[in-house]
This record gives sequence, structure tokens and C-alpha cells, in this order.
Amino acid sequence: MSFKLNVDDFEGQSIPSVLALVDTAFKKPLSEVLLYDLLLNETINKALRHGVYMYFNDNNECIYVGMCSSSHFAHRIGGHFGMSPKYGMNTFLKRAVKMLGYKTGKYESYVEVLPEISNYGLLIINANTKGKKFIKELEKQFHIAYKPKLNFPKGFPSTYKPLNYDHNFMEGHWPP
Repeated sequence: MSFKLNVDDFEGQSIPSVLALVDTAFKKPLSEVLLYDLLLNETINKALRHGVYMYFNDNNECIYVGMCSSSHFAHRIGGHFGMSPKYGMNTFLKRAVKMLGYKTGKYESYVEVLPEISNYGLLIINANTKGKKFIKELEKQFHIAYKPKLNFPKGFPSTYKPLNYDHNFMEGHWPP
């Protein structure tokens, strides 16, 4: 079962339809994600490079949304699991450690939290040919829709305007 969606499949769909598609899509448990899974979009048999990735907790709540617009999924998603409190790319893991009540400055906390997040799910939205501006806006749209708590530990930014649910998913906020 694929945990990858293609952004082109969202074209012409309403915002609620796209969010329903994301909500009901299969999310691969983190304990089952292989490096190889992050290299190929098997539905179209092309390299998997750029787009948006989302982490969901075991209640299927989106808790983190990130993007890959220059580095590839294998590099960026792998970076989130750097097992050191001093590593700068492990935003997801570091914030999950804190969210679950562990001490973020201790290496042992990063090890102890892994079983607790092993069933968290990963969903990838492939946007390989869309470019950096599009991917950045795609990430922002999902931030607005889901308000993932690990992206905004200090609160949701007031600069993010609500989505216009009268538009289709790719209308209104997208760069030309």
C-alpha cells in the first residue's frame, strides 16, 4: 500500500476533498519506513525528490508538515531522526521528545522516545516538477489546514490567513 500521493491528483478538487484524501490516505508507520521507500514514486515509476511530507500521530492527527524543495526526501526525512540533542536538522524528533515529556538535552531521551513514535505515520505528497515556490506554498496550505503542533510549538502564526473553502485546492493562494 502506497503512502505517497501525487499533487497533480489534487487539481480541480475542493479543499475539503483534498483534506479528506489526505486524512484517509495510508500513512506508513515510521518503524516500517525504509530508505528505499524514499527514493522512488512507484505509482509513476519516477524518482521521488521534492514535495511535502507529513507526520501523523497514532490518532491520525497531523502533527508535523515539512517540505523538500532542494534536498531530496531521503535526505530531509532521514535528517529528522538525527539522534543527538545538538543536531540541527532533527526538528521533528526533537519536538516529539519534548511533546512526550522527555528531556530534549539528553541523548537517552531520543532513544527512549522511538518506541512511542514507532506507529506514527508518514505521508508524502510528490510535487517533483512544481518548483520551490509551489512547494513552499503547498506546505503553507497544509500548515493552515492542519495547524500541526510540532511545527508551531509557540502558537500558530497570525500572519497565516485562513483558507478560502470556496476555492479549489490549488486556487487563490498559489504563486503564478
